[in-house]
Amino acid sequence: MAQTAASTCEICTGGPGEYYCQQCDQSFCGGCKLSHLRMKISKNHTFLSGPNINKEEKLFCTEHEEIYFFYCQDCDTPVCRICSVEKHSRHLMTDLTKSTAKLRSELVKTIESKIATSSQTVSKIERETKTYREEVKAVIKTITDDGKYLKNLIDKKVDSFVKLVQDEEHKALQNMSTINKFYKGVFENCQQWQKNITEMETIADVLLLQKLKKLKVDSDNIDLKQVPERSSVSYINKKPSGTEIDSLFGELQFKEGKAVMGKTENQQNTRPQELQKMYKYACFNC
Repeated sequence: MAQTAASTCEICTGGPGEYYCQQCDQSFCGGCKLSHLRMKISKNHTFLSGPNINKEEKLFCTEHEEIYFFYCQDCDTPVCRICSVEKHSRHLMTDLTKSTAKLRSELVKTIESKIATSSQTVSKIERETKTYREEVKAVIKTITDDGKYLKNLIDKKVDSFVKLVQDEEHKALQNMSTINKFYKGVFENCQQWQKNITEMETIADVLLLQKLKKLKVDSDNIDLKQVPERSSVSYINKKPSGTEIDSLFGELQFKEGKAVMGKTENQQNTRPQELQKMYKYACFNC
């Protein structure tokens, strides 16, 4: 990539070649640029300046040696004045600069909206994950206390109950982590796109248009789905006496949040239908 800031003026060979004429494919210093634009034959030539000019990229119509002035919406391409008459005479034409600015504005708003949504969603997931884990701790404590009350009779059932809660916790946290990771990824991608758009300010409109269109496609491909209700768990305890083993334990109830992304065939819930929502335990060996 050739950078005009580091070259020498090709006209006077004395000054720095800070400006690049797209039509002449030459580097000019400030004085020679002014002289060039005063000449009748080159008064409409266009110059680029800055540290990131690529001379190999043609930013004007190669067929007519004209700069791009318009954007043909029917053909989705920039065109020069001659092409607009010869090849696109009945097409819907708009100003290239305005079209690029409009696309940039729309893309910036879309990304900003998705950054805000994903940021709020991440915060919500983290808050609800904390609340859910506190519920899990509270339920485990209640179960453990019941286990102590009936320790001589139901030590094994206490362990089984706690393990069930922890298994459900693990599954629920995995689901929350997947959702959280998805929205964090959206947040980070949008931040990077936002940074990229800012860094594109010095790029010519015709190149900027293409880069913005690609960013828009990537941005539109992100589907921010509604976050389901968080999972929850509770335990309804009882304190029976004597040998009524079948009625010693309460009921665990799990409210499972739906995943953002669909499960694969191998991830489907394989528990029997009657055990998927409620678990009731009784000892049949006592």
